[in-house]
Amino acid sequence: MKSSLSRLIALACLNVPLQGYAQATADTPTTLGTVQVTAPAYDAGEARQESSSAKLIVSREDLEKLDAATIGEILRQLPGVSLATDSGGRRGRDRTADRLEPRIVVDGEALPGGNRMAMRLPVELIERIEIIKNSTAEFPSGAGGTINLILRDVPPTKTGTFRLGVIHNDDAFGARIGGVYGAREGETGMLWMGFATSRPLGGERTTSTQTFTGGVRNDWDIESDSESGRENSLYLAPRFTRDLGAGTRLTLSPFLVFNDRNRVTHTQRLTYTDPLNGTGLTAEGREREQEQTQRLNGRLAAEWKRRQPGAGETSAKLTLQSENERKSNTLDTFDTDGSPPKTTRTRTSSDGLELSLSAKRSLPLATTHLATFGLEARHKDVEDRKRQTINGAPSALGAQASADTQEQLFALWAQDEWQLAERHLLTPGLRLQTTHSAVTDALDTTVKNTHLAWLPSLHYLWQFNPGWNIRSSVALTDKPPGVRDLSPVVVTTTGTNSLSNPDRGGNPALAPERTATLQLGVEHFLPQKRGSAGLNLFLRQIDDKVQRQVQLESGRYVERPVNVGQAQETSVVVDFKTRLARLPALTLRGNASTSWLTLEDPALSSRQESPRHSGNLGFDYEHAPWKLTLGGNLSLSSSFSRDVNTSVQQTQRARQQLDLYAIKKLDRKLSLRLTVDNVTRADQGNDTRDLSGGSLASLEADRSRGVRSVFLSIEGKL
Repeated sequence: MKSSLSRLIALACLNVPLQGYAQATADTPTTLGTVQVTAPAYDAGEARQESSSAKLIVSREDLEKLDAATIGEILRQLPGVSLATDSGGRRGRDRTADRLEPRIVVDGEALPGGNRMAMRLPVELIERIEIIKNSTAEFPSGAGGTINLILRDVPPTKTGTFRLGVIHNDDAFGARIGGVYGAREGETGMLWMGFATSRPLGGERTTSTQTFTGGVRNDWDIESDSESGRENSLYLAPRFTRDLGAGTRLTLSPFLVFNDRNRVTHTQRLTYTDPLNGTGLTAEGREREQEQTQRLNGRLAAEWKRRQPGAGETSAKLTLQSENERKSNTLDTFDTDGSPPKTTRTRTSSDGLELSLSAKRSLPLATTHLATFGLEARHKDVEDRKRQTINGAPSALGAQASADTQEQLFALWAQDEWQLAERHLLTPGLRLQTTHSAVTDALDTTVKNTHLAWLPSLHYLWQFNPGWNIRSSVALTDKPPGVRDLSPVVVTTTGTNSLSNPDRGGNPALAPERTATLQLGVEHFLPQKRGSAGLNLFLRQIDDKVQRQVQLESGRYVERPVNVGQAQETSVVVDFKTRLARLPALTLRGNASTSWLTLEDPALSSRQESPRHSGNLGFDYEHAPWKLTLGGNLSLSSSFSRDVNTSVQQTQRARQQLDLYAIKKLDRKLSLRLTVDNVTRADQGNDTRDLSGGSLASLEADRSRGVRSVFLSIEGKL
């Protein structure tokens, strides 16, 4: 089997005699026929097989079969990807990221707004998804790995698609419209991508809070949230290319996202007058919260790239990004005694600007090396402002009134794809990275952090026959604290302050989390490109593990990140995709992952987190005579528990979700698609137990109702 490096070296060797032949025949006029050169279609299976590091690639074709509207819906179905669920309702907002949540980048760079913004992108904007599970010199990552979303490029010929649909979420309707159009004329190419969505917001959540003294229940409260509203979004992502000759291309990629959200939440509070026996349920008050949020995020990237046969590739990209958010919140609190409501109005704004530069140079060395050198530099400024009034009187917010943050990064990295033998590829890499962050609050208190890290990596690939790969890698990564993790400012939560809905603050003494990862894997590729399967084992040693803990401070629960010592994590990820030989119309795909985490902090229990398991099983069946395709996906995630602090444990309940779809081809260019997400309306929730003093002190049960979503759309090609 020839590797990608072998093909590159062969091309370099061919380039020299071809140049000599052209010079020798320059004086002999020759009339040649028209030759049409067509780039081969991208093959995700082959790209995975030839990749120097363990990588799972989801192609454009696979994205269409997985059948989802947003990136977040797609990622939930992919192997080893852990995302914090959007629990809906007021209590679910601004939840901290799961420890296994990946770093999501778009064309190699994080979007303004981070993972939250990336997961809302329409799937139609994406050409393919690359899941990199262990750190590389170019993509350093933690336990969650890195997910690189590759935007669609300018097509070689005129291409156009559109999609128009209606969404129904339980009791309300929404709509979605958009399309992609691209063309190339001579040396100039363009691609227009745009989508607009209007989706209803809805959800119901019930929280039961019980407190105990000496094992006897002395208080029992119920809080129910009912939410309604609408979110309107606009996504524009054009791309323009210009060929400058000699294998050089200039690409301009503007990107604009506008989001407008209006949400109303009604909260009813109840209490048992006899909490011991759970009788005498009476009203204790109610709230009405109205929130309006507008976000405008933009990015303009200019990339210069030059490809030279036999001499590698050189590229440089300059990117300017901005993020702006305005949020208005009005909270009316009504007591049961008939007194006038308490009205709290809060206005927040956030304005950020980021400038980044990246450059990369790859070139073959000798006959067995492909070396790549890279540079990254980034500077980001964000200004956050907050104003609040209670019954018209301004509130004294203190340090929370404003925050000015700065983040800087500079990195140099290099890696070498070394072809040890025909079937053995070794890829050592090294990244030197320095980061600086600072945050200044409204009281002019500044917290700074500067961190320098050497991050080596080593990846090995053995293609011991055309159908099997053996992989192994070892990498060292670290995660310096973000500015919001360092800030001592405590942001007050909305709703009832509790263990499951705490205030949030930072920790100026937070140290970077450092992780060493060993990965061992095996991959099998079926003949005739009928599918593939993979098994990967990850062993991680984590120093200064960062854990978010909740403590009682001045009578309120506050969540802060803290270092809890060393930890070990073991995880296994399995994936497969196959087209059956005896039934080629049927494609099966699936994945499963499991993870164990143990901490060595003597103040905590020996096993900080119970094992967590997740899996997906999907199918696609094409019935050619009826021009009908049917498919679906079943997602499963186990319950797991973690320690919130030395006495509090939180358990996330198990969840199962079934999604189904059907596509009917009306003619060669027109199709009708029906998608039903969360067919069974699977709900979700958490249980939080406080065992202060060795006995049960409180118990919280948080439940949110599942929402079924139906999407009917018509799709076409121009």
